[in-house]
Amino acid sequence: MRIDTYTKTVLTLIASLLGAIALRPGLQPITASAQSALGGVQFTATSSSFNAFDAKSGDVWLYSYEGGAYSAKYLGRITQLGQPMSDTLRTPGAPVPR
Repeated sequence: MRIDTYTKTVLTLIASLLGAIALRPGLQPITASAQSALGGVQFTATSSSFNAFDAKSGDVWLYSYEGGAYSAKYLGRITQLGQPMSDTLRTPGAPVPR
């Protein structure tokens, strides 16, 4: 009888610990962080090109597929909705002249 009680105690302890391990993600969920170099970039696509819009800076890029390769073209910066893009000849990331 003593071995039977010991076995039941050990198995109950193992089952309890496995249950705690299985329930831990539900009780303490792990937060996901999705920060990357392209975290604030939004994309739109057509059949042979796609646009990339950086929501943080307002920069707009056009990537087109020509001759078997993609080429990138800087289109400008959106500074205010409803207005034309500005800084079309400026290097992206350079300071804006005042």
